[in-house]
Amino acid sequence: MLADVHMHLAQDPALSLERAKNAGVDIVLAAAMDVTTSRINVILAEKFSQVKACVGIHPWRSNLYNPEAEKTIAELIKGGKVTAISETGIDTVRCMSDDFRTELAPLPLEVQIKAFRAQVRLAINNDLFLVLHDRGATSEILNVFDDFAERPPRGIVHGFSGTIDEALMYRQRGFLIAINKRDLPAINSIVETLTLNEIALETDSNEPGNVVDVCEAVALLKKVTRGEVEEATTANLKNLIDFGLS
Repeated sequence: MLADVHMHLAQDPALSLERAKNAGVDIVLAAAMDVTTSRINVILAEKFSQVKACVGIHPWRSNLYNPEAEKTIAELIKGGKVTAISETGIDTVRCMSDDFRTELAPLPLEVQIKAFRAQVRLAINNDLFLVLHDRGATSEILNVFDDFAERPPRGIVHGFSGTIDEALMYRQRGFLIAINKRDLPAINSIVETLTLNEIALETDSNEPGNVVDVCEAVALLKKVTRGEVEEATTANLKNLIDFGLS
């Protein structure tokens, strides 16, 4: 059994989910960009057993986070189909236009931090984990976490592209490091340094079946079998999910 911890579903994902199922991918975490995609993810999780719904506001859309958006997300969580807040975080490098074709300057840091802090609080209060978007913002994200020291958040850093020191700082907080094949070979040394119990696999695409390729790439780097990577990384995700149910 394989798991894709970060992907974006199309509105009609039946064929891609069937391809994933045939490839042995039984769990997919559907990331949200905004309130609309949060709603869609919940609907799809009700329809497809593979799908674990995530809700949240992406840092590129953090200017849309307001009391009404938070109320809607909280109501979706209460419906019982939400597994994680995803994706949320801070991006000090760039922002992308609504059609994802144009790279823009990042949104103001204070806007991003306000939205992020609110979503961290939502996750903690509802026993959910986070799937983080971190681009050049590790210190800012960890500073927000320090505000919740009495009840620290947990989760996954998606599409990790930072340094080994940053990866280890997240690991000290208990966060898994998600590996995406497109970030290799830039983070090969990080994959080689971390143990299988410290990582997860993702595609960040609408084809979760491609997580098989990520699994094989990690196995090659770690000099282990694909089965060992599959077993460990899926167990890592299940532990996160089960923690919130305990």
